[in-house]
Amino acid sequence: MKKHIYIILAFVSLVMLSCSTDDNQIEEVETTSIKMLPLTKKKLKSTLVAKETSFGGRANHTSLIFDKKMWVIAGNGPGIYYNDAWFSNDGTNWIAATKKAAFSKRTNHATTVSDGKMWLTGGELVDEMNDVWYSDDGTNWVLTNNNAAFSPRSSHAMVDLNGRMFVIGGEENGVEKGDVWVSSDGVKWNLATNLAPFGERRDHAAVVFDNKIWVIGGYDINNNFLNDVWYSPNGFQWFLATANADFLPRRNHALTANKKGMWLTAGTRNNDFKYFNDVWFSNDGVTWTEVKVSKTFPERTEHTSVHYDKKLWVINGYGLDLGNYYDFYTDIWSFE
Repeated sequence: MKKHIYIILAFVSLVMLSCSTDDNQIEEVETTSIKMLPLTKKKLKSTLVAKETSFGGRANHTSLIFDKKMWVIAGNGPGIYYNDAWFSNDGTNWIAATKKAAFSKRTNHATTVSDGKMWLTGGELVDEMNDVWYSDDGTNWVLTNNNAAFSPRSSHAMVDLNGRMFVIGGEENGVEKGDVWVSSDGVKWNLATNLAPFGERRDHAAVVFDNKIWVIGGYDINNNFLNDVWYSPNGFQWFLATANADFLPRRNHALTANKKGMWLTAGTRNNDFKYFNDVWFSNDGVTWTEVKVSKTFPERTEHTSVHYDKKLWVINGYGLDLGNYYDFYTDIWSFE
């Protein structure tokens, strides 16, 4: 009799455990679905924060979040190149940390934040560069390596993952690169890979999200505009998230991230120099959703974007391709 009771109890326990597991699975699916709803069904409020800025119109600059401020560093305007650094805590009022930094004037450089400092690599004026600089205040810039192990380059990407900086791709003398370099101090640079699986490219965008490096889009050695998405947990091993993302192929777009996911904005759509003014979001790198905004911002490329103060920001860029002063945007937009 006892054996029958034990068997019945075991069966009941198994059924209850199975039901509990199913309930947990249903709850996880529902939570995932709800998580995406605010982005697919809700418009972001657009705000033209500034029509003009103290640092003027520019493109091919970089932007960072450092010391609880937004930063704009170097780049080029109509017939002029910069070696300045500006900061703001509201997007309206900008203060020059320096109008003439120790590093030379340049455009198409790359920057990141690592070890409590802002870091700058490469770029171009007449020729490409491979110098490395850092600053802990935006005013004083220190040269750590005038001739880094990686070759001179521009239009590359640079990120920090767990205290190590990575320089990714770019171009030199019109030839695209597919290498990845790593450094923990800005002085010594080691080759992570001579040719990553994503191939030679420039004008791509990179960001760190979910403890991974992401490389998205750009322009490859065969003159193709790209919309592929790659990721790496360490900078050495690379995996394809999607070869054909939901957004159209592009270069010179901007990419930033917050805790929710990655945000991609605008860029150049083809060799006819047509530009985008769209916003896309993904929390896994595979599925991308176009985010509606209450008011569209003008089409642009070679701009920057950051996520700051719970808002997505789009800063300056290049728009009209007419070869005059007004090609360079002076505006700043926020989306929340």
